[in-house]
Amino acid sequence: MNYLKEINGFMRWLETTELKPTTQALWFHLMDINNGCAWKDWFTVPNSRLYSRLGVSENTMDKHRDILMKHGRIEYKPKGKAAGSYRIISLENKANIAPVPDEEPEKPTEEKPTRQEDKPMNPFVFFESHFGGTLSPINAEKINQMIDDHGETRVIEVMKEAVEKDRKSIGWVSSVLYRPINKGGKQDAKGNVRRGVRKNEGQSKVTPIFGTGRLRRNV
Repeated sequence: MNYLKEINGFMRWLETTELKPTTQALWFHLMDINNGCAWKDWFTVPNSRLYSRLGVSENTMDKHRDILMKHGRIEYKPKGKAAGSYRIISLENKANIAPVPDEEPEKPTEEKPTRQEDKPMNPFVFFESHFGGTLSPINAEKINQMIDDHGETRVIEVMKEAVEKDRKSIGWVSSVLYRPINKGGKQDAKGNVRRGVRKNEGQSKVTPIFGTGRLRRNV
């Protein structure tokens, strides 16, 4: 199994198949784990390892695993209380179908070049197409968190800004999305600024009462 070809095939497959970011992240984590196993046909992974990587509950991880199975991207064999086994369905040779004997193979039709702007975009596809690198499981998880906090539209906007300014890195995108603005004001998921309360706000003032040695508190 070729790691890079499988990831490219998965990203192209996502252009016609809608998956939630957590489901996509689960596939990337399974690929990373299988890579560490030297690409076994079937490999074993404890549930705790997967849901801790994703930062979700075990039940939520199970639901996203079922989605990958439904779409034919993985196979799974549970083993009771023991760790289950996984098999990743390859995307590398999906289009390589041999012609039927005694039948002339169809001539390949010339495809017109498609502008990058016309392709359906999400932050994962945009990273793969414009940031010039393979989408690692760590970066996929970071993008997933950005989408949860700010939404896909905002994340794409900042990624485009990174390309325009030649600052193509996940770190730069994250710093723009999460940076505090206006002297300590924090930006929420809708882009609004939440300001802190002044230290002396709400505090009562104390005034000395001359000649008595006592203090009077003004509310």
